[in-house]
Amino acid sequence: YNKETGLGKTATRPKMCNTDFDEDYYDNRLSMLMHGQQPEGFPDVKGEPTLHPFWAAGFSFSRGHFIVQVPYDRYLPMVFQGEEINLGLRGWTYGYDYYTPESSILYHYYNAGPKGENRKVESFYEHSDAYQGLEKAAMARLLGVIQLLPDTKQEGKEDNSEEESQEEAIKWNHVEEKKYGIGKVRTVEKFLKTFGINIYTREVEHHLCQFVGKPMNSMFIPHLRKNGMGIDYDTIDFEFKNPVKHGKQWDSENAEDVDEEEEEEEVEEEK
Repeated sequence: YNKETGLGKTATRPKMCNTDFDEDYYDNRLSMLMHGQQPEGFPDVKGEPTLHPFWAAGFSFSRGHFIVQVPYDRYLPMVFQGEEINLGLRGWTYGYDYYTPESSILYHYYNAGPKGENRKVESFYEHSDAYQGLEKAAMARLLGVIQLLPDTKQEGKEDNSEEESQEEAIKWNHVEEKKYGIGKVRTVEKFLKTFGINIYTREVEHHLCQFVGKPMNSMFIPHLRKNGMGIDYDTIDFEFKNPVKHGKQWDSENAEDVDEEEEEEEVEEEK
């Protein structure tokens, strides 16, 4: 962007559609969904923002009731990675939807100095030795409070060993769970199924970014509640699958919608 005017020099913008499990080295059950590098390109949706599934910590604005309904959890010491899936999923279950604007309007300086040189930025990790054990306990809470700690017996597996079946469940801090937990408008299960996430196998259906954009807007925006209070996912029957392996199922979905519309028009003409 132009440093003198503050205006952007590009017409591209990022969208939140990439996520994958970041494996915990010491306990795989504490692996979390982390939104990594997001794609930036020219929007295929014009004249309106683009709906996307994930919340971005770097650029977020809303009406004030969002932070009232979904406050930052104060029981997560020494946690940095994990903030986005925690607040994002909680907000989604409260009925909030996330959009990216048609063009970039905000930029970040992370470690660039006045002359463009890289500079060291201090972070709280420098003090990790003074708070040993807190990060693991906090991560257990972060995942537990949003129902992303899998059961010991993994779904779809019948060959679990006796040792695995007797593995002690992860304990986590439940204090003020209702205040910092999930909402009642949508379920975590619906979120996971809709966007191709399996917490038992720790796998995601990749290439979600191919769907996020015009296809997702076209399919989901028509389900916006009449009062404008979010998309009614109860009326959406869609489970994202990797389009590289399974093809673009939304093309067939749209084709079915077109066929139904044509049939209705034919019936009207016959009448």
